Amino acid sequence: MLPAMQSLTLENGLRVNLLHDPQATRAAALLHLNAGSHHEPAAFPGLAHLFEHVVFAGSQQFQDDDRLMMWAQALGAKLNATTHATSTAWFFDMTPAQFGAGLARLTDMLAQPLLTEDAVRQEVAVIDAEYRMLSGHSDSLCEAAQSLAFATPVQLQDFHVGHRASFGDDIPALQQVLVHYHQQFFTTDHLTLWLQGPQSFTDLTALAERYGNAFAAGTGVHPAPVQPLVLREARHLRLRLDASPRLRFSFPVAPCPALTLLRQLLEDEAPDSLLDQLRTQALADSVRVSLPYASARDAILSIEFLVCDTTSALRTRLETLFRHWLQQIRDLSAGHLQHYIALAQREFSRLTPLDQLRARTLDFPPAAQDGWQTLLSELRPQNMTRLWIAPDVQGENTVVKGFTLPVSLKAWQSDCDNVTEPPFAFTLPAAPASPETHESILTTGAPLTAQQASLARASLRALCAQSAHEGHSLLFSYVQGNGLLQLSGPQAWATRTLIRALELLRAPPPAALAQGKRLYEQEQRQLASDIAIRTLLAKLPEVVSGPSGGVHEFTTAGDDAAVLVFCPLAENTAECLAATQLLAAFLEPTFFRQYRVEKNIGYVVSCRFHQTARQSGLLFALQSPAYDTEALLGFIGDFIADIPALVAEISAEALAEKRGALRESLSAKPADRLEAARQQWLEEIAYAPEWNEESVAAVTTEQLLACVRQTDNALSCEGEGCLVLKTPSPPPPSQGEEQTQYP
Repeated sequence: MLPAMQSLTLENGLRVNLLHDPQATRAAALLHLNAGSHHEPAAFPGLAHLFEHVVFAGSQQFQDDDRLMMWAQALGAKLNATTHATSTAWFFDMTPAQFGAGLARLTDMLAQPLLTEDAVRQEVAVIDAEYRMLSGHSDSLCEAAQSLAFATPVQLQDFHVGHRASFGDDIPALQQVLVHYHQQFFTTDHLTLWLQGPQSFTDLTALAERYGNAFAAGTGVHPAPVQPLVLREARHLRLRLDASPRLRFSFPVAPCPALTLLRQLLEDEAPDSLLDQLRTQALADSVRVSLPYASARDAILSIEFLVCDTTSALRTRLETLFRHWLQQIRDLSAGHLQHYIALAQREFSRLTPLDQLRARTLDFPPAAQDGWQTLLSELRPQNMTRLWIAPDVQGENTVVKGFTLPVSLKAWQSDCDNVTEPPFAFTLPAAPASPETHESILTTGAPLTAQQASLARASLRALCAQSAHEGHSLLFSYVQGNGLLQLSGPQAWATRTLIRALELLRAPPPAALAQGKRLYEQEQRQLASDIAIRTLLAKLPEVVSGPSGGVHEFTTAGDDAAVLVFCPLAENTAECLAATQLLAAFLEPTFFRQYRVEKNIGYVVSCRFHQTARQSGLLFALQSPAYDTEALLGFIGDFIADIPALVAEISAEALAEKRGALRESLSAKPADRLEAARQQWLEEIAYAPEWNEESVAAVTTEQLLACVRQTDNALSCEGEGCLVLKTPSPPPPSQGEEQTQYP
């Protein structure tokens, strides 16, 4: 069920949307700016992205460890920001008890940012590292290539990520441009505040009025109107990438809730759906629907298929089926549309409050039929672009969005078969014979390898989809090295469906065996082309489950060095589990400050409590374009060695505050019953001790120190210590070659 919403306008003119979500255990805030990278000055490409970063460095009222970034990390909150073409957003979530303090920091950060020269200099280096990382990120490169199919807006193909060269060396001048950007756009006519949580509308309104009035009233500067999306004549593009081959169709469309309905129809996995037929014919195994560009008036809708081969015959056959499918959805009944809308809204309601706010403002809002007929008129072949991504494309280097891409703009054959295709199936379930009176939750699972998980997913797809259409839930997930089955529905249905699911897992159909093999190969290729730290994180469960510890080396995409160090619990007791979580809360902001702020090693700097493959512990992660793996390991080793000194500085008041925050999290169980059951199962299979308020209250600084005694020899791999995952070390320099100097 979607939360109720109310809207208001504050005295200063700030628009506020409030969502009362009584089942939520966390509250979320998002501040939306209706300006983005297409509104930045042409002389400073990447300025909007840089501004998004720099404001986190401190504000008039909250600085150093009291600013939102450091304060929220220490309390286990989630926070981030994102810059799009015509909008920017900053957001966080927090326990309700701390939400007001977080909102005070968010609003002051954006109403009164310091924008100091030191912060600007630091974030220029961070964005430069991010740009290098994205230069090898396949999804970013595909979106860049796709923009070549559009003539306008002209900014669509411009460079907006930013890097050191685009910002220049005159930091004081850059700082003044950032100040001017803030003065131009951070007035109430450009801003909207979103709040969602379990608080009443009265309480949410009070929070909005208390903190939302920090922003200046006024009209600010109205940028030039965004140009409409206009396609080029050359709309057949090919891009050479070593990742899994893909075929992407894109359309200029009007933003509307019907886009979410379309996504639900495309992602349907029931028998004889589009995806089911594509898989059966070994054409494509998955589809991803996205909005890589959006403005108030139009958006780019991209529908990307992960294909099974690179032949031109496959391209033609896939487009034939896709176009037949587009033709058939025009005849769907009102009952069909309402059914798929209900499915999409059910999935939306399972998102966290923070993810719901992000979806409403930046992505796919709750599904509705509004705009459906207009959308159908836009989904025409003559309104469509085609982008083929494969490793054997012969293309010429083309610079777009700051990336040099091997692209071919030469038209390729796309004539579709004129043969009448068998109809696709769209589910319209019968009404239940009697109202549901009781919902049973079943959760079961077992450790699996990534390959076994791919086979299980392929085997269960149709049954999971059928269950959703019946109004129930059968979910398969692969988490922390475990394959997890969850069922939600009447007891008789759950028992019957679980038996059927286990039968499919024990004896997969031949089609599922083939699909599972392809799925695993595709996931491994995708993993190999992902950002380095994500590749290492994906490998962590199998390393933790393996027979030996020590150092494990993995080849990753790009030139960045990356290191993960996982330090398990010193002992599997409730006291140690609570102490490790408290220790992580103290260490996370300090680790971030030392290596992201002071040393500025790169874009990825993280230290946190982590659970994986039946084990809990501390996880350290670094990724850098400037330092090699040995240097990164050295940083983590030095930090671990300094933990006793850091713990010695913890005051009794600070420890009491962290214990209070951790005790509060004990009562913050997920509102979604399936998510709560999932967490409980993971704790049980990990043999995690049951910790409670008493075990949290009993934690002392001595116990915090005991958590790290096992790590003394971790990085030298002597005895039982931490697990290390890293990218390959560079070869030693040849004799006479100058050693690399790191900043």
